Amino acid sequence: MKRTMINDIECEVPVKISGWIENLRDKKSMIFLVIKDKTGKIQVTIEKEKLPHIVEKLAGVIVNSVISVEGVAHNSEYVKMGGKELIPTDITVLSVSNALPITKDASPDLKMDYRWIDLRDDKNRLIFEIMTDMEMAMREYTTSHGFIEIHTPKISAQSTEGGAEVFKTDYFGSPAFLTQSPQLYKQMAMAAGFEKVFEIGPCYRAEQSFTSRHATEFMSFDIEMSYIDSHHDVMDMEEDIIKYTLERVSKKYGQAIKETFGVDVVVPSMAFPRLTFDEVQNILHDNFGLEKKMDMDTESERLICKYVMEKYGCEFVFITDYPTESRAFYTMKHEDNPAYSKSYDLLWKDQEITSGAQREHRPDVLSKQISEKGIDPAHMDSYIEFFRYGCPPHGGYAIGLARFTAKLLGLSSIKDATFLFRGPNRLNP
Repeated sequence: MKRTMINDIECEVPVKISGWIENLRDKKSMIFLVIKDKTGKIQVTIEKEKLPHIVEKLAGVIVNSVISVEGVAHNSEYVKMGGKELIPTDITVLSVSNALPITKDASPDLKMDYRWIDLRDDKNRLIFEIMTDMEMAMREYTTSHGFIEIHTPKISAQSTEGGAEVFKTDYFGSPAFLTQSPQLYKQMAMAAGFEKVFEIGPCYRAEQSFTSRHATEFMSFDIEMSYIDSHHDVMDMEEDIIKYTLERVSKKYGQAIKETFGVDVVVPSMAFPRLTFDEVQNILHDNFGLEKKMDMDTESERLICKYVMEKYGCEFVFITDYPTESRAFYTMKHEDNPAYSKSYDLLWKDQEITSGAQREHRPDVLSKQISEKGIDPAHMDSYIEFFRYGCPPHGGYAIGLARFTAKLLGLSSIKDATFLFRGPNRLNP
């Protein structure tokens, strides 16, 4: 008999279900099982006297074992779980569980040690169902607007950012690096004439960071687009994608998110405010007494989001035109004021979720900027080569999917939105 998902069970029709035993009550004359699969739960009621062969099969079986049940469901006013109970005709034990090594109250680190068990929780599975829908929305929007999906190498002969935060590996006797982002290859796609590309893939950062929003391996959604006039064109695209994504997630999962996480999915109706870096520094100084800095820190991000929410009623804010010295070598400078770059960050709910920019596509200027960052241009020559045979002006952004999901659902850490987390002290399972 073909398997039926629990949510598709019809009463008075023979079915076969398979799932986990979530609860088991062994009474004097009855056994009550709660079986769950990814769609729902149902009570299985076993009269010991009538079904001794089934009772025998369940000997030694405990909660979290996996079984298949054949039988017929009936409506029952005594069953709270959907008003249905399944009366079995046969049971097959597929896997007998040991006693679990963790409980719902276990420490976060212990839960990470047994992540596959922790993920059985309905709440945790819902996180990844939502992430799936979120990624589908991003892919759907970009492909419908002329973007091509690419898959770039994750092993490279050079580091993406030119810095030290890379994982070095041996590549048949030669040094190689795990890529920090698809940045260089996205730009190569612009030089190839693809014009609009996106990628959803892993990135690697060798950072000794132990915050709730950093990981050494994470999934990123990246786009790059040609023939832009400035970084504001990139911001326009990102704003549209985010609004589309939130609207789709809200329609499908808004109620479940509210019930499970206590969070309302707010789909912005207004344009995201855009403040220059200098404007933000003045706001933070004049309103909160913070000293002016060359970059944003956690407290600055929190306070400017608070300010924007109170003044504009928007959860999002673009911070634009960062000082050139605080941005990567490939970021284009303002022609009229080279001390500032055509770059931005997007903040949402007290935290930066995106960095974006217009890139420098002129090889002579790019080589000079690489030198200004203390990097030998010779080490980046294969990258500069992308731009020596014609390349349109372009820009793009990247957004960490776990960080975005954590902000969406109000999770305390990106670990909860990562299938298997990798950090400085976490390499297993």
